Amino acid sequence: MPYDENEITPLYQLYASIGKLITSSLDLNDILDGVMKEVRFFFNPENWSLFRLDPASGQLFFVIAEGVEFDKVKNIQLRMNEGIAGTVAATSHYIYVPDTSADSRFSNKVDQVTGYVTRSIIAVPLTCRGQVYGVLELINPREQGKVFTKADLMILQTIADFAAIAFANATTYRLSSDLAEKDPLTGLHNRTKLKKIAQYCKDAQSPHRRGRDCAIITIIVFVDLDHFKEVNDTYGHRTGDRVLQDLAQHLREVLRHQDYVFRIGGDEFIILIDVDNPELRDQVIGRFNNRLPVISSEFGKTHWGVTFSYGIAWGYSGDIEEIIHRADEDMYKQKSGK
Repeated sequence: MPYDENEITPLYQLYASIGKLITSSLDLNDILDGVMKEVRFFFNPENWSLFRLDPASGQLFFVIAEGVEFDKVKNIQLRMNEGIAGTVAATSHYIYVPDTSADSRFSNKVDQVTGYVTRSIIAVPLTCRGQVYGVLELINPREQGKVFTKADLMILQTIADFAAIAFANATTYRLSSDLAEKDPLTGLHNRTKLKKIAQYCKDAQSPHRRGRDCAIITIIVFVDLDHFKEVNDTYGHRTGDRVLQDLAQHLREVLRHQDYVFRIGGDEFIILIDVDNPELRDQVIGRFNNRLPVISSEFGKTHWGVTFSYGIAWGYSGDIEEIIHRADEDMYKQKSGK
């Protein structure tokens, strides 16, 4: 048996503690911090790290690094099949290296930056339902003359499996939250997302959190379709849905990637843009005043005469609800003049 009876109880305690962490919170950072603390107490290595796999770039980056200065490694990235961690991520299979000097897969990229000397490694993948989320590593047993064992490897893999479940749960929760903040017809953000942003900016402007964000200028463009009800009544809701989807696409095309556009209900849309100086504010407002009338006219030619009215207002980021109200009033002035 790899562990005697006196060691079984700590092992049960380890698994019980990690199980409680995962089931008691959806905050991934809290869970991972707790898991890594349990790793330290149980294995007592010189160094232990958690890598996260970025699915977009296919590279690993440090989420947690204990035993070295995190600032020195936070910008290090490993490609798939680069080093032990990269190989583990690429193969979804653990690796035990008792002597790094004798293993050609070992990369000393981190040692060169930190001055640390890696002698022995256990690295295990974080996988759940076939998805690789990262890699967990133990570096160098702390006790002189001690080596990692196969039992250590199996226990660490079990811990990694727990951590992978936490990653999967957090991903599912984030996707569910994203869906709750999306308009299903157009794919734009919805009123729920707008309210969340407005509340966040309002909280950021409170006296105890006052800082740079309070100087951010927010521009609101309130857009409302003209003659939309007639199209719905005449051609049906499927045609009306197409009008809404096409307008959403037109609005996306006039925005920067960091800007927001929302469908807040029916045929009403809101554009939210943050700028950091009055000159840029005036440029943005001028650009919209030049482009939106043209877009509205062209849109009407291809969408059964449906055009749109818009209003623009600006203010500081903590006052989004009031800015929306002024933009709404400005929009209705334009609509009443048509």
